[in-house]
Amino acid sequence: MKPSFRCPSCDAKFRADEKYVGRRVRCPNAECGQTVLLTLEPTDAAPSSTAQKARPVAEQKPVQKPASPARTTIRSEEKEVSDAAPPVRSAASKANSSSRSRTGDRKTSKTHYESQSPLKPLFTGLIATTLVGGAILAGYSFLTKPAETPDIVAQTDAASEQSQPAAATATASTNEASSASANINGAPGTSLALGAAQTTSVVAGATLRQNAERQQKLEEKVIPFLAKHCADCHNATEQEGGIALHDLESVDQLLKDRKKWERVYRMINAGAMPPASYDPKPEEPVRKEVVDALYDELYNFDCSLLHHAGRSTLHRLNRAEYNNTIRDLFGLKLTPADKFPQDDVGEGFDNIGDVLSLPPLLMEKYLDAAEEVAAAVIDTRDFSKGSTQKFEATQFKSTLDGNINEQGFYVLHTRGTVSITYDAVADGTYKFRIEAAQTEAGPDPSKMELLIDDKPVKEFEVNGHRKPVVVEHDVKVAGGKRTIGVAFTNDFYDEKAPENRRDRNLGIKFIEIIGPEGGGAPQWHETHRRFVTAVPSESVSVKSAAATVLRPMLYRAFRRPVSDAEVDRFASLVEQTVTQHKETYEYGLFIAVQAMLVSPEFLFRKEADPEANQTERVLNEYEVAARLSYFLWSSMPDDQLFQLAENKRLLDRSVLREQIERMLRDEKSAALGQNFASQWLNLRNLADVRPNPEVFPEFDDALRSAMGQETLMLFNTIVREDRSVDEFLAADYTFVNERLAKHYGINGVTGDQYVKVSLQGTNRSGVLTHASILTLTSNPGRTSPVKRGKWILENILGDAPPPAPPGVPPLEESTKDVTGLSLRERLELHRKDPGCASCHKAMDPLGMGLENFDAVGRWREKDGEKPVDASGDLPSGDKFSGPAELMTIIRSRQEKFSRTLIERLLVYSLGRGLEYYDKCAVDQTMDLMKERGNRFSALVEGIVTSDAFLKKSLNRETNIGVAQ
Repeated sequence: MKPSFRCPSCDAKFRADEKYVGRRVRCPNAECGQTVLLTLEPTDAAPSSTAQKARPVAEQKPVQKPASPARTTIRSEEKEVSDAAPPVRSAASKANSSSRSRTGDRKTSKTHYESQSPLKPLFTGLIATTLVGGAILAGYSFLTKPAETPDIVAQTDAASEQSQPAAATATASTNEASSASANINGAPGTSLALGAAQTTSVVAGATLRQNAERQQKLEEKVIPFLAKHCADCHNATEQEGGIALHDLESVDQLLKDRKKWERVYRMINAGAMPPASYDPKPEEPVRKEVVDALYDELYNFDCSLLHHAGRSTLHRLNRAEYNNTIRDLFGLKLTPADKFPQDDVGEGFDNIGDVLSLPPLLMEKYLDAAEEVAAAVIDTRDFSKGSTQKFEATQFKSTLDGNINEQGFYVLHTRGTVSITYDAVADGTYKFRIEAAQTEAGPDPSKMELLIDDKPVKEFEVNGHRKPVVVEHDVKVAGGKRTIGVAFTNDFYDEKAPENRRDRNLGIKFIEIIGPEGGGAPQWHETHRRFVTAVPSESVSVKSAAATVLRPMLYRAFRRPVSDAEVDRFASLVEQTVTQHKETYEYGLFIAVQAMLVSPEFLFRKEADPEANQTERVLNEYEVAARLSYFLWSSMPDDQLFQLAENKRLLDRSVLREQIERMLRDEKSAALGQNFASQWLNLRNLADVRPNPEVFPEFDDALRSAMGQETLMLFNTIVREDRSVDEFLAADYTFVNERLAKHYGINGVTGDQYVKVSLQGTNRSGVLTHASILTLTSNPGRTSPVKRGKWILENILGDAPPPAPPGVPPLEESTKDVTGLSLRERLELHRKDPGCASCHKAMDPLGMGLENFDAVGRWREKDGEKPVDASGDLPSGDKFSGPAELMTIIRSRQEKFSRTLIERLLVYSLGRGLEYYDKCAVDQTMDLMKERGNRFSALVEGIVTSDAFLKKSLNRETNIGVAQ
């Protein structure tokens, strides 16, 4: 029978398995929640049986802030801690983890927004208050430290009956978004020793033996290896690369400096360290033992016992996200973010929170963009009186290729028309004023006609030679967009006349329109009518009408429910504009929309931090909706996501799955191709590739565009049709237009439209044979097996080689004194450098296997006059004779490719680099993909339903240490 324990704080009684003795437990009493330590107190007399060896005691563990209790109802005096898996080490499959360091610091700055408008000081004041307030709150959240938490949370069986959020498999302290989990494998963020709790009391004997074995392996395998092969260059006095390896003594010490040892692991695993020139060289079995030992300590842990969801830096909308959000928020085809500075890139992507800083120039651009967008949303024209609009020659459209002379006249050298588009605010009489001048020729003056919607309205004569005249005419015009034109109707030329009277030309300097006379009924543009759903009246105040207009707008712009106080602040701005500055109601809305668009609530994707007594929290439905939409669409949630969030259904696993499938089918999922695939596959670099025109004269921008489009269309097809991710490497079809089909030697394709064609019977399959990839991994004048091999290792197999050692020359320099050698021979010569051999032995064969494709991706049998040799031997022992066999070998490593793809997509979805504990999300996604035939939707669902996506941890590192 499980021993019974009593909480010394509230006297509540509960049962727990004896294996939890020595661990800290949170009292299951909802009104207590005190952290207590389970101990077995020895009895005075010798026990007669093992069951009588010790008496269970729960000792109070003092903490600065008691952790909040699990939300469960104590229905009887005696409760039982739910059973959990024993803390044993996992036999998790090894993965080539690549923990990328985060770079970049968030920078904030103040800018001054100057404007001619008298309302800008008021507008700027609101902006500054909002920004500073947001920064203060962000700083507070960042600096707040969590209280001590128990190893496990003691809960009753009743807890298991409560609902749990989708995919929240790890136990967690509860919050407003989720109920408590019934498992007690470990509180989120708790320090565990690969399944063994770090305590100051008794630990299970098996755990002690396990920890001793780990320490023994470190002392017998790793430490001697470091002393023999590394300490000469990485010791107390000499620390190459800023790394010292001489003082390692324990597993805990290794795990506390995890980043350093992850780097050491990668270098030894790649064979880059110790250098090939170092003596004594480690024997391969010894090196492998050390690699395995380091991997086990760093990455081989039981995910059911480690809980850390991670956290991202406050995420600013990047350029693509800003443009897409404006599009979906207002239905406008504006791209104001195109004028923003380029976003910095971290972890290979431009949506990483750590590097999305806020420089002063960007703040200036935000203000300009807000004004541009607000002007397109809110129509501020005053319809109570006529307005004047003047169109200069630079604004004209023309049926001729005219020119603007030094005096600013648009010169028509023959019969033709200049025109502008005018938005007449209402039906009424408008005055038209036109300034014109002529060059005299022939007996008649120049004649011009005023046209409205291509219909003649009035003819004018322009007299005098090069003397500007202004003509006027009043016309009744119907409200709406009108095309206003001025036509030159009587061209003349006499080659026998004097030079200055030989050619009659007409110049138009401006067209000015004033009206309507006496004002008119408002003719708001369509976007204004859609959003301005309330106006002030005798019974409706300005502030009340503004609140009606702004509340739904703020809800969607901030991507969450807004409080009355928030709405009141923006509505008050409209009221002040009208009452204090005597502007129109519409102008007040124009200012309020600008303020909304520069608010941190719009510019940043904000997520609440866990409470002080929590180690993590489940995101609420609105936060999940935003994560999901910016992941798959690079934009804000749509109405369906908002509705599900409002109904609190978005954390339901089946609902999430339905939404993922719907969103991937939507045309907006093309953003995954533009913003994820183009960066994962380095397609954005294609724009900078410049093949040598003397070697490849047929390469042009049209071909470059077709290359990139082919790869994006394959990606988008796999996404929208929910095909297997295996097709990235094995697709026997592709998409080409006439230009690319000709490049590939494919017949029967004409025109600029892209069509799906079969690749069966050709030498191509999957992205590795796409011209885009083959071109961007080549040099300007020749192929580059090194670049191609490195690209495959990094982007397909997840085995990124370490940087080249300092001082090692590139291939061209290292072999410049050797002539007559083939590329393969030059590479072999280059690999003889000990500093190059370890990495090139993996990269070069992969690249050589693609040598049948030239530097712009065309198939070839010869390189110059020599036959192409695309054979190779891989370090694994696999051999191939050409691209087809190499593709087969790479496809056989589908699991490595899937894991690499998961890791890259996980980085993109979270907007942060991966940490060691994110292996749990990767493993979960791998399992789901295997169940569902590697479908793309399974890849996305695995990520979206992971703790890393659905939860947020406190800002602290969790290490797994050996129990002391």
